[in-house]
Order: sequence, then C-alpha cells, then structure tokens
Amino acid sequence: MAKNSLRNWQGVAAVIGVDWGDSGKGRIIDDLAQSAQIVARYNGGSNTGHTIENHFGKFALHIMPSGIFNPQSTCLIGRGVVCDLESLIDDEFIQLKKAGVSWKNLVIDEEASLTMPWHKQKDGLRENFRQSKIGTTARGVGPTYADRIERVGFRVADLYKKDFKKLLKDEIGFQNKHFNLKLSYGKILSQFQKYAKIIKPFIGQTVPLFQQSIKRGGNVLFEGAQGWLLDIDAGTYPYVTSSNTGVIGIWRSFDLHPQKINHVIGITKAYTTRVGAGPMPTKIIGSLRQLIIEKGHEIGTTSGRTRDPGWLDLVLLKAAVEVNGVNQLAFTKLDIFSTFKKIKICVGYKVGDKKVDYLSGNADFLSRCKPVFMELDGWEEDISKIRKFTLLPKAAQNYIKTIEKITNVPINFIGVGPRREEVIYV
Repeated sequence: MAKNSLRNWQGVAAVIGVDWGDSGKGRIIDDLAQSAQIVARYNGGSNTGHTIENHFGKFALHIMPSGIFNPQSTCLIGRGVVCDLESLIDDEFIQLKKAGVSWKNLVIDEEASLTMPWHKQKDGLRENFRQSKIGTTARGVGPTYADRIERVGFRVADLYKKDFKKLLKDEIGFQNKHFNLKLSYGKILSQFQKYAKIIKPFIGQTVPLFQQSIKRGGNVLFEGAQGWLLDIDAGTYPYVTSSNTGVIGIWRSFDLHPQKINHVIGITKAYTTRVGAGPMPTKIIGSLRQLIIEKGHEIGTTSGRTRDPGWLDLVLLKAAVEVNGVNQLAFTKLDIFSTFKKIKICVGYKVGDKKVDYLSGNADFLSRCKPVFMELDGWEEDISKIRKFTLLPKAAQNYIKTIEKITNVPINFIGVGPRREEVIYV
C-alpha cells in the first residue's frame, strides 16, 4: 500500500480507464475534483457516459467534465473532444439546471470539433451496413473524428465566422448529394445558431488556461473517457473508439508531455466489463453473470446496453499500466463481490499450450487467448460502510494485496459503494 493518499493529491493528475471503460471515472473524478483548480476533459464525445451520484443528485454526463460540481474548479473541454452541442445543451445543461448546479466556470476550446447531424446519420448507416457489428453508439463520434482528420469538419470557432452560413450550406449540399441524407439546411442552421448563442460566453483557448494554473501551483485533473483497451491505436481494433484514451490523448489535446503528469491513476472495477462487440477472454456466463449485472447495475449510461461481466484480467491491466505509466490504481465496485464464495483473477493467457501476452491492436489474436485463472476466497460481509482498509474482511484485503503484488502498483482508492463518500482512501 502506498503511503501517499489520493485524498490530498497535488500537482497534475490524470484518471484513465485501464480496461474497456465503464469503470466509474465520473465517480472518482467528482471526488478528486474537490481539490482541483482545473478539471479537463481530453478525448471522446457523446459516446461516453460518466455517471455521478452526489448530494446534488444522480447525473449522466457525456460532454460536460465531471468536475462541474465543484464551483471552485474551472472545467475545460479540450480540443481533442468532439463536442456534441445537442447533448451538452439539450440534455446536460438541463440536468444541471434542475439540480441548481452552475456551469459558469465551463470553457469549451474553440478548436474542438463539432458533431453535426450528418455525422450521427452516417454513423448509424455504416453500423447497419456491417455484417460484423463493432458496437458503435451511433452518436456520430467516429465520423466527426474522420472529418477532423480529413480536414473538412466544423470546429467550435466556425460557428462565429462571417461565412458560417455559406460553409454550412455547402457542406449540407455535399452530404445530401453524395450520401443521400436529405438534410434540411434551414433546420440545422436554426439549431446551431441557437446553440452558438448559448455557448458563446463559454468559448476560449483551454491550453493557456491550464498552463497558467500549473505555473501558479494549481492542481490540474485530466478526465479521460472510455478505457485504454478501446484506444484507436492500442485497443482491440476494430472494436475500439475513435480517439486516444490513454495519456497520449492528453498530450494531443493539451500539449502536455506525459512525463509532467504526477499522478497517473488507472481506474477499473473489481471485475471487468465490456459493452458492444469484441473479444473478452474472462467473460462470465450463466447465473453468476446475471447476478453481477443486477448487483452492479451494468447497463450503459450512453448506450442503454447490458455490459458483459468478466473476472478481472490482469494481463490486460498490466499492459495498460505499463504503456500509460500508471503509478496508482483506483478500484470501484469492490462491494459487488460481497456474498461471493470464490473469486477468480486472470493471471495469464495461453494460445494452445503456449503462454502469450496481450498484443495491442489485434482483436483476432485476443479472441484466441484462453485465460489462466487464480482463485481466491470471497467474503460474506457488507462492506459499504467501511472506510479503513484494515477493517475490510481478510479475504477482501487479500484480493487487493494480490492485485498490487502482481501489478506492482499500489491501489489507493477502493470504491465500496456508488456515492462520493463510499470509498476507502489508502
């Protein structure tokens, strides 16, 4: 166990998923953000969902940084995020307004790409055409990133250009002609003129803001979306997302070298989950699968799809830790294992009789890997009210210590319930 608790973190910190996502990043960022002057979102779009439950209520955020509940934090949406204004304004702003939560400290980078109506339509068309589905949420995120790479996409700053109307009309004409989308120029123009007026006070340049905060000695917290196993380059391609989900995503979005991040916090559940298509070596089947889904409420915040549960996969976890320079781990949902008599951990892979490691970017290879399990004793006690590691059942302590020993990384945050206060800081 590490001596330095995350409760009093200082400097530059990043929370990244070391799995396939859905690991509770919103929950820990809501907590850690109480000590942050800057909370910065660096990748993804409305295909992500960060569920937060605190004294304000329960929220499902997609674009808005999870630090918005700390009125002392400035929340940045970086240029690496694809900004879905429909989600942000017509959904998330409304959620926050109903709860009396202000977003006055929000800053949206003027270089962030805009998810437009044609992106969502094309995303759905492509997925429906595929014989082998990749599990897209059809929120238009992939096509938005594709347009950015092709240098034809709209960015936030384009909303305020004098020739925006012409640019929009030309692009809609192109989309309708070549993709037969039947988009309405008048409807889309009216929609985005309204959005532009609403967000105008929140547009800025995010890189100078966080750099100034660091120079003043402020705490900066970077918020990732999804998990490293969905990284466009390192994940289980093609069953991945369209952005860099690890520390390289921070570099691309905010011009910050990964070496300057003091705390790289890898977050995962006490078990593994995956939503959508793609290989998962430790997948659990049968009645135990349904038990975990019910106890863990494993329904996607964005997609509404049921997540497949699996035993914790330390082969994948160790690969994510090494590549991203993770120096602390955060575990959520340890409480879901209460009443389990036995718990398994995947400690290796085999293809046939040969031991193998994770090969990044290759879903076909992972589909051929068979897990090698270690079995540990479970526990019967309810742990949701425990706030000290030494008060956990011995079997729960052993589970955590075993993972620390195998990964050689301390676990400094243990979630024992969904709410902000239901956590053990080590």
